[in-house]
Amino acid sequence: MVDVGVERGVAVPACLVGSGVDENALADDAAHVRAWQELTVAQNLVRATGDAPGLGLEVGSRIPLRTYSVLGFALLASPTLREAAAVGLRYLELTFAMVGIHLQEDGNEVRLILDDGLVPPPVRHFFIEREIANIRAILDTIVGRPFTPLRLDLRFPRPEESAPYKVFDDVPIAFGAPRNAIVTLAAVLEQSLPQADQHTMQVCERECRLLLARRTDTGFAVRARELLMQWPDGIPDMGAVAAALHLSTRTLHRRLAVEDTSYRRLVDAARHARAVEMLSDLGLGVDQIAVRLGYADAAAFIRAFRRWTGATPGAYRTRSVRNLPRSHA
Repeated sequence: MVDVGVERGVAVPACLVGSGVDENALADDAAHVRAWQELTVAQNLVRATGDAPGLGLEVGSRIPLRTYSVLGFALLASPTLREAAAVGLRYLELTFAMVGIHLQEDGNEVRLILDDGLVPPPVRHFFIEREIANIRAILDTIVGRPFTPLRLDLRFPRPEESAPYKVFDDVPIAFGAPRNAIVTLAAVLEQSLPQADQHTMQVCERECRLLLARRTDTGFAVRARELLMQWPDGIPDMGAVAAALHLSTRTLHRRLAVEDTSYRRLVDAARHARAVEMLSDLGLGVDQIAVRLGYADAAAFIRAFRRWTGATPGAYRTRSVRNLPRSHA
């Protein structure tokens, strides 16, 4: 994303602002970038380029299969396209996908549906384009030749500038469709893949299971809480956090319940922590803090803050300033 931004005249700091990603981390293969950080960079890129048509296509086409490491090898070694699809969907959380993806068979057609409902509206177009281009690049690699879908269904309207879609000249595109989907014939799923190797696939899939287990072991409450604390624009709804964790809202609700908590509790705790942090900034008024934390008005925020601390935000701020250590000449 940063490379594409720079090529379009967006400076690296402008791409990374608010993401907490250090510029040096871009060249560090061991660096870990979290979903909310990726989302922030995408928002920066889309905003800086005016949501240029084809932006996501350009980014998605640059993500080669090898980027997915052991999952990429599992896909490459799958016996058939159907089994490769099953592996990819089973370990979707190990990919960069920011949208929900599932397979739907309907008679002689099969649709790989990309659900953008949980993605923030300003970047839906971008992420749908990115995933479509990336999926096609992956299919080209594992099939061993250019993969041509039956058609593409896209929910967004036909762009005035259609040149970026020339890469799909051989594929009919239905803009304004009821869903986003890559559509092909069901029979295509049964085709054998040229680098199929059952043993390699099994070994790689075992590694994928271990990677997924390590991610799950961190706890979804911890990961959701971290997102709420770092989210750049206010407090997101549960759907946006679920999407950032590559889960459906229902699944996130269920997993938080297993960890004996709820999204409402996490939001309350995050608002409390962020409110205390914001009150240390004397340039922010109570009204501004209330808006940033997603309250309807300052009165609602004041009531919540009194419940948390037993004091009003103003009294808490005064007390905190009074207790700051004084500098000495």
